[in-house]
Amino acid sequence: MATTDIFNFIAISDRIGTGGQPTKEQFEAAREEGYRVVINLAPGDTDNFALPDEERVLAELGLEYHHIPVVWTDPKPEQFAAFCAAMEQIGDRKVLVHCAANYRVTAFFSSYAIRHLGWSTAQADALVTRIWESNPKYRMDDTWRAYIAAIRAA
Repeated sequence: MATTDIFNFIAISDRIGTGGQPTKEQFEAAREEGYRVVINLAPGDTDNFALPDEERVLAELGLEYHHIPVVWTDPKPEQFAAFCAAMEQIGDRKVLVHCAANYRVTAFFSSYAIRHLGWSTAQADALVTRIWESNPKYRMDDTWRAYIAAIRAA
């Protein structure tokens, strides 16, 4: 078992990984691979494939946990601000950022990377496209297009 087994996993760098909802075993693998922090952008319900008691599981594994539940149909600018604050707080520790399937995460992370990591819009869009165009059932809708435009413009 490895983090690369997480649904839609992308290694952004040696320090940052993103993906869909990990299993308990995948979280154990993340810890073994040196991850120290987990940020979860999905609500904690079964519709989002949530791991029951994720916070407790991660505490038992000794991993720091940040939960910023983003409702699929109603992402908020303050949630992006909370994500940016969490990323800044983490510093240089290795972080795994996940949601249900890496859609929310790529929207958030790509915008964070423009603002804080010096990514070009083309680099950010390539990350978003990699996930958002991988499944025709989940093409980006107007809600997410507007949200990404708004948080990038802020």
